[in-house]
Amino acid sequence: MNLNEKQYETLRKIRKAAKCIGVDPDWAAAVAMTESALGLHQLSKTGAKGVFQMTTIAMKDLLLEMEKKDDDMIDIACGVLFLRLLFKRHKSIEAATAKYCDPKDRGFYIDRVKKYMEEIKEV
Repeated sequence: MNLNEKQYETLRKIRKAAKCIGVDPDWAAAVAMTESALGLHQLSKTGAKGVFQMTTIAMKDLLLEMEKKDDDMIDIACGVLFLRLLFKRHKSIEAATAKYCDPKDRGFYIDRVKKYMEEIKEV
């Protein structure tokens, strides 16, 4: 997997946050790779923002704050914490990943996260 300097920095931050929070760092990084190619300040067609493309109403204030401060660590920490919540609730990475993504993209999304989990271990 070829990453640019910005992606390596983002990967380092994700791994650090994930380890602190108790989430598999490769899983968190693979989800972020799937969502935004580890790219900071990504904006989707639906308006999702950041490395983890968080869009829930509960995240609205946090997203606005992130936009003002341009602080990717807020996005990364929230994404990793949300993965931890899903993992605790659903008891497996695959089941938690299925709940993270849009239901109509579930099969593709899970396969992609699994692929990136393997590749990201080598980085």
